Amino acid sequence: MAPNHASAIGIQVAYEKALLANAELLERQTRRGARVTAADVSAFLARYGTSFDALPHYLQEAIDRIDLAE
Repeated sequence: MAPNHASAIGIQVAYEKALLANAELLERQTRRGARVTAADVSAFLARYGTSFDALPHYLQEAIDRIDLAE
């Protein structure tokens, strides 16, 4: 049982790291003038099979740093 549990944790960590890296990329793109809307962020999160409310707090903070276009 332990190896499967460890594997599941490893997958979750990799998933969160990838989501965080891509959220930070979106943040950098908006600083450079890219237009990112709330719909874009929702679609981004949907690709990860999640929503803002389902994210851990630290990932919500990363999403909040994205400067959304009106």
